[in-house]
Amino acid sequence: MNTQKSSWPIKLMISSSLVLTGTAVVPFTLSSTGIDTNRVEAASTYTTTVNLNLRKSASTSGTILLTIPSGKAVTYLGTYGSWYKVSYGGQTGYVSSQYVKVSSTMTTNSTKTYTTTVNLNLRKSASPTGTILMTIPSGRNVTYLGTYGSWYKVSYGGQTGYVSSQYLKATTTSTTTAAKTYSTTVNLNLRKSASATGTILLTIPSGRTVTYLGTYGSWYKVSYGGQTGYVSSQYLKATTTTTNTSTGTGRTIVIDAGHGGNDPGAVFGSVQEKVIALDIAKRLAGSLSSTYNYDVKMTRSTDTYLTLSNRVSLTKTYKGSAFISIHGNSSTNTSFHGHEVLVPTTESYTTNPYISASRSLGTAINRELGARIPTIRNRGVKYQNVYVVGKNSVPATIVEYGFITNANDRSHLTSTTYRQRMADATASGIHQFMRSHY
Repeated sequence: MNTQKSSWPIKLMISSSLVLTGTAVVPFTLSSTGIDTNRVEAASTYTTTVNLNLRKSASTSGTILLTIPSGKAVTYLGTYGSWYKVSYGGQTGYVSSQYVKVSSTMTTNSTKTYTTTVNLNLRKSASPTGTILMTIPSGRNVTYLGTYGSWYKVSYGGQTGYVSSQYLKATTTSTTTAAKTYSTTVNLNLRKSASATGTILLTIPSGRTVTYLGTYGSWYKVSYGGQTGYVSSQYLKATTTTTNTSTGTGRTIVIDAGHGGNDPGAVFGSVQEKVIALDIAKRLAGSLSSTYNYDVKMTRSTDTYLTLSNRVSLTKTYKGSAFISIHGNSSTNTSFHGHEVLVPTTESYTTNPYISASRSLGTAINRELGARIPTIRNRGVKYQNVYVVGKNSVPATIVEYGFITNANDRSHLTSTTYRQRMADATASGIHQFMRSHY
């Protein structure tokens, strides 16, 4: 969408879109001094497409640590030019990024775990003379990280070390399926380190569920919104159930992928808004359906053109409870960046009877995008006279996920990992709105 929004039809011709690529582009966290290449992208896993050398340094002359077979999953840790820093088989090193592809599933779903058969010492090194970090009681589950001769590298109770493999037996189920979760009791900072002075990664809103990963003194290591960090344990309470996933039954959400057919939306090189809008829309529909059990209808599921009135009338046809239109943004000024949400004004242009509810819907989505994707600027909620919002008959909003004309935003929008995060954040915001308004 162009930042000079004189009218919605004009906006439609200059929004943004993308040609989908097979490889996820993971942007860095920008700081005042440049790029932080040390941030771990917890949601990114890749699969090797060939037998691939894991090297000690990001260079073809780097020492080969091992060769990873084709088709194996590796965990992404960072980008160094054309090289990815990854972990595999208990070792960390560098691989050429051209020989990996985005994994369709996370490797954490099949984490290998073992059960101790005796009270077993967890040592700092793979040696019977290694410093004892703790003694793991018999019958406890540990997470396998790698093999070093007759020793296994494992994690337990928030610590990582080595145990003798002869005193372990394979567990029948993975501990990740029964992950301990907590709920925040205040708006809580997720920090990079277990310290009150640690860098703030994001602020987790009160009442959200986080996944517990370990204890470090009075701090818990947790994951939330695709990021891993530390929070003060005093502001968490144990959850009794997982987040509500079935309250959407009986409600229909209408998802509108902007543009389509002979209307590409905004274009930047080979990037077209209609393509990226449809991709995010499909991901959003999947998240709403599978995670929250809503009935989801899409105004378009293929590359077809619809008039604005067609899109609005489909809300009534589908008997929708809410309408969300998916778009990107663009500007002649390449420094313009960030996501924003558009809601109706109170001017005579607006005939939507749900002005207040539309604003609540937009605010909930904007809040989730800001919390879950802090690497894109939050431009907030904007009051605008746009047809599909102002002329609708249900709570409605437009989500602009970033500027394709800005390098940082574009790197997010062209990343399959981040498009999924955008969809999941939007679904969470919609669900929060639906729970509070219906």
